Amino acid sequence: MVDQAYRRADFSKLRETKYGIGFHWTTWTAPRTGKPAPFEDAVDTFDVSAFVRQAVEAGAGHVVFTTTHAMHHLPVPNPVVDALIPSRTCRRDLIMEIADGLLAEGILLVLYYNFGVYSGDQAWSEASGLLRDDKTAFFANCQNILRWMGEHYGEKAAAFWFDVGLEAFAETPFAAVTSAAKAGNPDRLVCYNPAVEKTDLVTPYQDYWAGEICRLNYLPRGPLTPGGLPWYSFTSWHPDMRYQAAGTWGMDLASRDEEWPAPCTCSVAAYLQRFQDHGGAVAFNLLCYQDGTAYEPDLRVMREIKRLFR
Repeated sequence: MVDQAYRRADFSKLRETKYGIGFHWTTWTAPRTGKPAPFEDAVDTFDVSAFVRQAVEAGAGHVVFTTTHAMHHLPVPNPVVDALIPSRTCRRDLIMEIADGLLAEGILLVLYYNFGVYSGDQAWSEASGLLRDDKTAFFANCQNILRWMGEHYGEKAAAFWFDVGLEAFAETPFAAVTSAAKAGNPDRLVCYNPAVEKTDLVTPYQDYWAGEICRLNYLPRGPLTPGGLPWYSFTSWHPDMRYQAAGTWGMDLASRDEEWPAPCTCSVAAYLQRFQDHGGAVAFNLLCYQDGTAYEPDLRVMREIKRLFR
């Protein structure tokens, strides 16, 4: 039974940004050369000012940035996580600094969060309660983590982009999880990713389509998705030959030495225009290195998109 009191947050604030850029910056992100630094060291040396300048250079109206991906490590303090498992948070609040830097430029921040359901992170799975037959503790821990983050970042976090996982459990309390994610900002947008190009409605307790897409010829149809959500696309334009029907989302040790030719500007512009014509918005995922520097061919395309659309 859907709570009729639930009202979707206003998608127009994302729509009006036209487009954004996204970054999978996480524990496995590699430097240009050599071995990756320990995660907390990478967090400590991350150049926020340079990162924000990249977003401005790309003309981004919003930025999607990972808080967790695969291994459940956060580039921020979080006392809820600390109480569950040691050494999974950082002293520096990198998200807050990024949020403040983007806000000063009028750019919205979307927080990517992965619940760790399919991550292979055994220690997190045990600590969070994921491995128990009764998932009540796991769902409660997820809510507490999100509630702390939501209250901590307040209006500086415009949206959450939740990666796949919770739809695997019939007993998932989506209304409660979404409510926790909106703590500190009731107008915060929330979405749940049902997987690549799937428009299934994971839950009615969400505000926009996650839109994981790995090609530039996807065609939205109608004013809303088949599930009734506003169109949004988080797009990887680099196909990954290692995995069928998947994109390359970041630079790891296996991918950093490969050539990743960026698409032509005309293809990116046409793709963006199709989503805009259907009242949607797009975030283009840019490959990046451990110091936060975007892959130059990707950034070059975005400079041209800024010239065309800004």
